[in-house]
Amino acid sequence: MNIRVANESDLPELAELYHQTVQTHGLRYYTVEQTQIWASFALNKRLFRKFILDVTTFLAVNETGILGFAGIGTDGHIASLYVRHDCLHQGIGTALMNAMLEYGKNEEIKRFYAEASRFSLGLFKKFGFQVYDTEVVERKGVEFQRDLVDLSIN
Repeated sequence: MNIRVANESDLPELAELYHQTVQTHGLRYYTVEQTQIWASFALNKRLFRKFILDVTTFLAVNETGILGFAGIGTDGHIASLYVRHDCLHQGIGTALMNAMLEYGKNEEIKRFYAEASRFSLGLFKKFGFQVYDTEVVERKGVEFQRDLVDLSIN
């Protein structure tokens, strides 16, 4: 497995990975309606492009294609962290989190933060992120609860 930065040509494969992963595993934590709305985000090409390319998005890749992706902003905001639906629990999320944290340290970021879904909260906690609040967001008339997590580096 190699880690590299995403580019424009990766967008179709990333959108498919996102959509399939949410559809396949979202129902463990969310209702059918929540899962469908969450997954549909990848269908909006303009917003999905911004989601991937407006931050530094790292990709985990091997000979089968993209295994996962994770994006981080210059302010330490972790914008995304997704692993391909058939590759969970193989260390890919860990590798991507390590890449983001290393990038952040090189950029002298002192605080990392994210809005963690129930799906990803365990990985954040594994790296020492703490839940400091929860929020409810609305997407297309459907509410989602997310945990706000952060990690400070001294």
